[in-house]
Amino acid sequence: MYGAIALIGSPLHAKAVLLPMEQRHISQAEQWAVHLQQNQEMVVSTTPIALAMADWILRKLQQTMRSGKGKVRISMEQQMNDIAGMLASTGIQEAISWRRCTAPLDQRGDSNESKERETRQQVVHWLQGRKLLYDEWLGLAHDQAREEELPHVMSAWRWLLLHNYVQLRSAVEFIELSSGRAKLRCLRCYDTELVLAERSCAYCGERCYYCSSCLQMGRARTCTALIVGRYRSPLQQHASTQQLAPERLLRMESFGLSDAQLMATTKALTFTYQRLFSHQGQKHSRQESASKLASQFLLWAVTGAGKTEMIFPLVAYMIRLGGKVLLATPRRDVVLELSPRLHKAFPELAIVTLYGGSDERWQHGQLVLATTHQLMRFQHAFDLVIIDELDAFPYHGDERLYRVAEQSRTRQGITILLSATPPAYLQRELRSGKLAHVKLPVRYHRHPLPIPIRLKTPLVAEQLSKHSIPRSLQQALAQSLQEDAQIFVFLQRIVHTEAYAMLLRQLFPDINIQATSSQDPDRSSKVMAFRQREIRILVTTTILERGVTVPRSHVYICDAEAELFDEAALVQMAGRAGRSGDAPNGAVYFLSQQWNAGQKRAIKQIQSMNKLAMQQGYLLPQYLSERR
Repeated sequence: MYGAIALIGSPLHAKAVLLPMEQRHISQAEQWAVHLQQNQEMVVSTTPIALAMADWILRKLQQTMRSGKGKVRISMEQQMNDIAGMLASTGIQEAISWRRCTAPLDQRGDSNESKERETRQQVVHWLQGRKLLYDEWLGLAHDQAREEELPHVMSAWRWLLLHNYVQLRSAVEFIELSSGRAKLRCLRCYDTELVLAERSCAYCGERCYYCSSCLQMGRARTCTALIVGRYRSPLQQHASTQQLAPERLLRMESFGLSDAQLMATTKALTFTYQRLFSHQGQKHSRQESASKLASQFLLWAVTGAGKTEMIFPLVAYMIRLGGKVLLATPRRDVVLELSPRLHKAFPELAIVTLYGGSDERWQHGQLVLATTHQLMRFQHAFDLVIIDELDAFPYHGDERLYRVAEQSRTRQGITILLSATPPAYLQRELRSGKLAHVKLPVRYHRHPLPIPIRLKTPLVAEQLSKHSIPRSLQQALAQSLQEDAQIFVFLQRIVHTEAYAMLLRQLFPDINIQATSSQDPDRSSKVMAFRQREIRILVTTTILERGVTVPRSHVYICDAEAELFDEAALVQMAGRAGRSGDAPNGAVYFLSQQWNAGQKRAIKQIQSMNKLAMQQGYLLPQYLSERR
């Protein structure tokens, strides 16, 4: 696709709009001119301009108009000269041609105009907060409209684009462009490492740059159009902010939270209210506006603290304000597990669940539950964004997904970060006072977290080569089985899981022992059988380090000194034990040949949370009396 730049208004003052030119040698000016308002005229470029180039020119024009105080009025003639100059500055000397159009006499009746307004409102609703490739937009239109309605839908879309209700962009934009040198960025995932196609593009006939990082979401190229719809948040319309305080809108006792959960949730709600309304009508300082952390709140809660239940008041509060909520989590299986819980907690809400292959992808909801990759299709679409397990793969360590999550929230909105093991950089920010946060150091059942026990053992590879499990580990496993526990055995390598399970079967022939990993097609059924106690020992990888609750669990982490098992992973795996109130003291073993810093830090973190829970009086009385 190519780009056409349209200048709309009067000869003395015009706005610039980017329009799609789907065929290189055919002017489509007339189909756009019918949407001009009376007394408006339009000049539109008929010389094909590469879409990414046209996008860059448009942004430069808009920047010029916004320069200084207020908006600068620039004539059509001056803008046409500016566009020619910008093209020349990039080495393109080809003269650009223009076609001038005026609004045609309106021959339509009032009933047609009313129907067109209704269709426009519908298209605005479909696209609000969306950021879609052109083919995705066409797919949405075909999904939502009947075949006979499609011409009217596309006509409404052209009207909205011409009048800036929706925006056309290039999916890959030029960040810098001078003397033929360009720096590129994908507008969906914000990656700047773009790939030059090996052969000419079938769509534009040139060697396009494309983004390989988000290929699974569709190919974003320099010639691919991106359709961006606006979401107008209702939160900015509130006048009497004192009546909007959480305690006035919510009955907190209805959520059934423990004292510790209530403390943490109340702090998150207070932060949300203050950030949304305490500065309403005032200008933020430049430093505050520039800080991404100013609108973020970290809820640091230990594994098994009941984070899902704690976000229910936050969701309810934002919905009462009329806003939209996004709950993003890294993995598809967590999305599918959370969906029925949210539907049960909020039966009156329109809830949309998004993941790869979801049949709800074009639906709108007050509450959207999505995998983090699905956020690439949204821009400034949610007033409250809740990021669950921000330290987990693929979110952790992927700067693209951080930027995607940031862009999915409105500029005035709030981000709540949930984690039991926040990344080191966030811990530094909260220690410096830059990140608002709360620590929840206790589980809902008010028992302390199990402290890992270290057993010195050979590496798994050595055990497998010798077909022998050390006696200390045999005794510990036998003790766990005697205590009627379900046993997680975590390994770092997928290739070792089945072999190690076979070694354990020789040791405990009467026990059902299975192995699973990310490559196991029967993983879901095995986890279910483990939950139901049909399997007693499950040998697995970090695929089950989080998001799985199995009562009466004991945890064995083999090769605990491995680089893969950092502090966060060790804490998460240890967190599978002791999660149920009827068996809160599940055993955790670090099995390692070497005693390293990661193991020490993991134990120190668990101990510090137990100490904080005791100091704050959240543990059961029996533990507080032990302290005295």
